[in-house]
Amino acid sequence: MTRTVDFYYIVMRNGADYDRLEPIRNAKPTLMMNESSMIKTSLSGDFVQNDAVDWLTDQIRPELVIDGVAHPLGVYLPATVTPIEDENTKSVHVEAYDRCWLVRDNYTETIRHFAAGSNYITIVKQLLTEAGVVVQIVTPSTASLTEDREDWDIGTSLLTIINDLLQEINYNPLWFDATGAAIVEPASVPTAENIEHTLDDSNVESLLLPEIRRETDVYQAPNVFVCVVSNADKNAVMAATAVNDNPQSPLSISRRGRRIVQFKRLNNIASQSELQAYADRLRNESLFTGETITVRTGLLPGFGVADVTALHYGDLAAICIERAWAMELTVGGRMMHKLEKVVIALG
Repeated sequence: MTRTVDFYYIVMRNGADYDRLEPIRNAKPTLMMNESSMIKTSLSGDFVQNDAVDWLTDQIRPELVIDGVAHPLGVYLPATVTPIEDENTKSVHVEAYDRCWLVRDNYTETIRHFAAGSNYITIVKQLLTEAGVVVQIVTPSTASLTEDREDWDIGTSLLTIINDLLQEINYNPLWFDATGAAIVEPASVPTAENIEHTLDDSNVESLLLPEIRRETDVYQAPNVFVCVVSNADKNAVMAATAVNDNPQSPLSISRRGRRIVQFKRLNNIASQSELQAYADRLRNESLFTGETITVRTGLLPGFGVADVTALHYGDLAAICIERAWAMELTVGGRMMHKLEKVVIALG
């Protein structure tokens, strides 16, 4: 089956489409996602100089067009724009980051006070609005601050405050989807029921290249998780423990024959139940095998951050988390997926 593929690089001004960028000839602009980075996705590439673009305020919205259908690939803020010396064409090299950059680049100018009883998600939404993020897809929570908070020094990034608060209620760090919307959502355990993508070597649009690479790193990986919250505003120390005793997990106590303890001290948490959920989350993440699988595919739209992906390749069938991906935005381009294999919890 043959696909027609094209790419557009739309320049946005004040939230509306304004102009376009054109890649220089034979250029391969690249999109990258790294789940462990504070700013999850980035765009880099060489483009023909467009004097109508305001590199300080305009944003770039790339699209992947497959068989006439446009698929959004995010919204990016130029961070560095470097002129390219070429006697034939005026061009620039652009490094741009998703709208997390906008949030990270906003810093507190005073000590922030959040009153006891304030809803965590309400605070997060207010901080996003303050940073200029209009489109927010937010999962509500009833969790509220148990005491007055002035935890962050002057000059703290709003992104740091937001991610600290989200951690305290067991939400994922802030990320932005392919439409440029802020995603605020609870952390979840990957299961067969929440698979978002399938990479299958029998699908011509999926695994196009025959080779895969597998690596394992489990040295000193913990299987007991002890979490403690202690600060001057709390009447007593809060503690929670979770244990990886899943016999299917190669890192579990039964499989390794010993307890390897990770001690985690937190400054604050919403409640004892959230602290236990945090410890359980660390335990659940230990059900990942430590095995990373790298595959290359055709260009596939719709991938976000830490998506749950099913992989079928010969005799290998696995449920994985997308830890990173990269797309070559060119006709015939490839997509690299760095996956971590998951062991599904029993019962």
